[in-house]
Amino acid sequence: MKRVLRATGIALTAAALCLATATSAGAASGAIILNGQAIQDPSGCYNSPGWPTVVDNQTDQTVTVFGNDDCTGPVNGTVGPGEMGSFDFGSSVSVP
Repeated sequence: MKRVLRATGIALTAAALCLATATSAGAASGAIILNGQAIQDPSGCYNSPGWPTVVDNQTDQTVTVFGNDDCTGPVNGTVGPGEMGSFDFGSSVSVP
């Protein structure tokens, strides 16, 4: 019985490590320029330091622009990889 529990524990640990690795591999590579401020290898939510929200997306991921701080409220638009966008009512951006 101890061998079965040990093998199960090892398998679960290996699975958790694989999932953690897959998550970090999905982070954006490159930079976003948010109102003139460069953010290298962004991941997560960033509040806009000014108005309007200007996003220069130099990453390999799509950036989502939200109407409120902390990536809440309505989605005002997206900025694809290699694109630039300006949003009058953008307050924060999210990068996967």
